Amino acid sequence: MIKLGRAYKIVSRRTPSLAVRLALGFAAAFASMALLVVAVQVLLAERFGHLVTQMSMEGQTKDIFEGFVIDASQRVVGVNLPPGDAVGFDDFFANLKFRVLDASGQVVASSEPDRRSLLADRDIANQPGFFGIVPFDGRDFFVGAWVREIHGRPYVLQLARSDRFEILAREAVTPTIVQTVAVLGTLSALVFAVAGALAVRSVLRPIRVAEEATRFVGGRNLAARLPEGNMPAEIRPLVAAFNGVLQRLEQSFQEQERFIANAAHELKTPLALARARIEAGLDSEEDRARLMQELDTMARQVQQLLQLAQVADAQTMRQSTVHPIQVARDVMDHLAFKANRKDVTLHLIEPTADFTIQADAGALFILIKNLAENAIEFSPLGSEVKLQIDNTGISIEDHGPGVSTEYRAAVFERFWRAPGQTRSGSGLGLAIVREIALAHGWSLRCDDAPGGGALFSVHWQTDATDRTESY
Repeated sequence: MIKLGRAYKIVSRRTPSLAVRLALGFAAAFASMALLVVAVQVLLAERFGHLVTQMSMEGQTKDIFEGFVIDASQRVVGVNLPPGDAVGFDDFFANLKFRVLDASGQVVASSEPDRRSLLADRDIANQPGFFGIVPFDGRDFFVGAWVREIHGRPYVLQLARSDRFEILAREAVTPTIVQTVAVLGTLSALVFAVAGALAVRSVLRPIRVAEEATRFVGGRNLAARLPEGNMPAEIRPLVAAFNGVLQRLEQSFQEQERFIANAAHELKTPLALARARIEAGLDSEEDRARLMQELDTMARQVQQLLQLAQVADAQTMRQSTVHPIQVARDVMDHLAFKANRKDVTLHLIEPTADFTIQADAGALFILIKNLAENAIEFSPLGSEVKLQIDNTGISIEDHGPGVSTEYRAAVFERFWRAPGQTRSGSGLGLAIVREIALAHGWSLRCDDAPGGGALFSVHWQTDATDRTESY
């Protein structure tokens, strides 16, 4: 275990920060994009080099057509190019040429004294639209032919560019392009890396603020909350959720403190009385019976405290397929003796068809038992407690004093007793019912019974938005 812990620490120290990761990611992404652009350009140059050359030469023909020289008889007799365009044909005459031919195939204009046709083996009528590699004077040329009508007479322009011219152009331009791309790519990668690091620091600054705020949260300061006002929109929901957790945790601690205080108070008095009777001596059977009754009351309170602690945590529930009708029958059998002793009749109303639900069988038994036991306790002699169950839920009706409307919100609180109540009890039975219902997502109600008394109902077929008790 120690070696694993040390290894984990070493790995965590070597792990780069998020800022470094994002900076490296930006740099890698830019470098990959630059390489992709270069690769695409190389691929286009290799696969579509001829097409690019053809398009370039076709653009060059526009200047030549515009430079046609026409004589008095409206015939083309030459080409007069601007100096910037003519210099290419003059300086690179061995690699760049043009010819202008009339309809008869006669060369009427040429870029050099040589006035031979560049497509001598092809008839003039078949030359327009041609583009390909043609040998000329022992050298391969890209040759294209385009037609233009001048005053109703067709003229064919032959333009030739040697592959050597293309190679020289690539050799002259490629190193410059590569160097420029390398320098700009390196600088751009550095700029992206620095910008990414700064951006990450800016993004993480609110998280550091929240982290510093969490250091003040503790068992003695659960009221502290993380600041939400200056948080980015993406982080604010997380901070709000964390504050919600702190709020629920604070409420849980407060309930736990109240629970401990109430439990201590409830057990303190019967323990003191039992101690006093033991010290004074038990001289009669009545004293012994009273002491045993108090001990039974304390044992029941302890048992209910354990049940409440267990059902208050939904994670302890072991849900499975349960037959609620059978559970209700078991509860009726379990409480039959107590009902007979109180001269109360238990009446179970069952549906015609059996059904199942997903629940913790033990918790469901406790829920029905506590509701039925509470109804028996408050029912007058000779009355009836009616328990009705179906696939929507369960209801228990008695003919006791009922629960006033003002107390229905408090009847499920721990250790709560109605003002003026003289009956024994810990005030935990209905609190346990509420915790079981909440853990299962069931709704819980307390109403007036139709014939007088109290009506407690639990509905287990409920929407997620209705999973809280109502009164």
